[in-house]
Amino acid sequence: MTTNQRQIGRGVEGISISEKIWQFVRFTVVTGMVFVVSFFALNFTAYKQIFTGILDPQVQAKAQETLEVASEGGKALDSSALLPVLPDKKEERKSYAWLNFPITPTDNRLVVPKLGKSIPIVETGDSQIQGENWGQLEKQIQSGLQQGVVHYPGTAKPGEYGNVFITGHSSYYPWDPGQYKDVFATLSKLEVGDRYYVYYNQKQYSYEVTSKKEVKPSNVDVLSQPKDEKISTLMTCTPVGTALRRLIITAKEV
Repeated sequence: MTTNQRQIGRGVEGISISEKIWQFVRFTVVTGMVFVVSFFALNFTAYKQIFTGILDPQVQAKAQETLEVASEGGKALDSSALLPVLPDKKEERKSYAWLNFPITPTDNRLVVPKLGKSIPIVETGDSQIQGENWGQLEKQIQSGLQQGVVHYPGTAKPGEYGNVFITGHSSYYPWDPGQYKDVFATLSKLEVGDRYYVYYNQKQYSYEVTSKKEVKPSNVDVLSQPKDEKISTLMTCTPVGTALRRLIITAKEV
């Protein structure tokens, strides 16, 4: 090998190393950008709720006021009072129409005034638990979550001693046909002392939040059923758009 060939070889080798480093940096940056864009695209509706509450808190405040009056005062509301709450008339009729009447909703429903949420509660039955058919149970729950939040099978019913356990999506695949895939996107806004209401068999049950925590998905203690207390638990995945942990909101019946 001539001197010129050796010099060229060293030059090519030097360029190759620096180019590899630069390629790695570019790959990392581009991959990160693609991940971030894809993540927010897949979870757009969930984060839209979160950012709307931050950028336009009056929207949530009006929704909260409407639901608090309906739940605590038991008064009939004029339909015009609902207009600033939900601009989408179809969603307004579906979730809030019952507020115009001095009776409780005919379906089982979770009302969280602070979040401006009025959500159907879906019962799935406990046959899968009794048969320890966990795979089928998961399918049953996922199917129920397309229609609202799910009252976890085998847990207490409202008014009973035990733990009324309710779970809902914070975010889910955008192509899923369910209409409630991000219904608990803002659940983390609930704090100790806040109240929510469960309408069950046309009777109202009030709950006051006593604790808020995050646990691992494998933690089944949150399903525990106390024999001397009437409590309720709301659960969703956190951070929004992931299944890394579970957000647990515990409340007592008041």
